[in-house]
Amino acid sequence: MRTRYIEDLDNIREMEKNVSELIQLSYDRFVLYLENGQKNNLEEIIDLDHDTRQYAADIERFCYDLLALQQPVARDLRFLQMSIKLASTYKRISNHIAQAAAIILEFPLREEEKEFVKTFIKNQKNMNLNSIQSFEDNDNELALRTIDDDEINNELFEDCIHYLVKLTKSDQITPMELSEKVLFYKYFERLGDRLAKIADYSTRL
Repeated sequence: MRTRYIEDLDNIREMEKNVSELIQLSYDRFVLYLENGQKNNLEEIIDLDHDTRQYAADIERFCYDLLALQQPVARDLRFLQMSIKLASTYKRISNHIAQAAAIILEFPLREEEKEFVKTFIKNQKNMNLNSIQSFEDNDNELALRTIDDDEINNELFEDCIHYLVKLTKSDQITPMELSEKVLFYKYFERLGDRLAKIADYSTRL
């Protein structure tokens, strides 16, 4: 019985790595779109959102089952509680990426904007890898570095808003596009917050 319980905990860790890889794949699809301009890459991101959120929901159910059946204590209890929070956060991350992709399907990016997004994605892909690594290894030092990396996203968001203001002043952007682009960049700013939150979970184990 104990052996099966340990295997279940290991399975949850593996599922968490898998859902993180789905997030990484969504970012990769975004990079492909930036490189080739093919909208099917954005459509694939939207399709991946369903799979990612379903996978994260499976993690939540698995954790709740173990909490009910095994009544874990101490470290195992904290791990399952944080895993439920982690899965919920991954659902939000996936949705943010999909919503951002949907906006660009209607309002394509200018060349300057593509550079902003490339920088966002480069930083957030590293945060995604490091946050799950810190969680699985209970590496507080890596977690804190990952949380600090979110400042890059905050600074980028400010740069993006300043760029949109410049477009507005020169009448190069419509009110509708302006509204959607502010939301688009806000999604990327929130993505950084969510990834930092995953790293924060590891400090609570």
